[in-house]
Amino acid sequence: MMVIVILFFIINIKTVRRLRKNPITRDELGFHLWWGWYALNVAEAVFFSKEWMAKRKKRSHGYMFANKDLVEQYTTPFEKIICKLMVGFSLFFLVSMLILIALDGVVFLIDLVR
Repeated sequence: MMVIVILFFIINIKTVRRLRKNPITRDELGFHLWWGWYALNVAEAVFFSKEWMAKRKKRSHGYMFANKDLVEQYTTPFEKIICKLMVGFSLFFLVSMLILIALDGVVFLIDLVR
């Protein structure tokens, strides 16, 4: 979890600030809900495939997501690696937590039956 937080701050400080200063990418980072939301949008745009991001942009809430083409064009290879690591670790952590919660529920039900 600490690795995810550190990568999140690196993306926020290094990548998002630079992209927000650029007039071309400023309005293409998606919807800003709270501090750090741009970092999530940029990391998702780098991590997920072009087809999947295009499907998300076509929906009625497509304004919430970053423009994948511009984000990939204006980020360095190092920043892309950091974004992919952050989203990959986050998804792994989320799936692991859900599996552990489900297993704990199964153990609880087995103990309840006994």
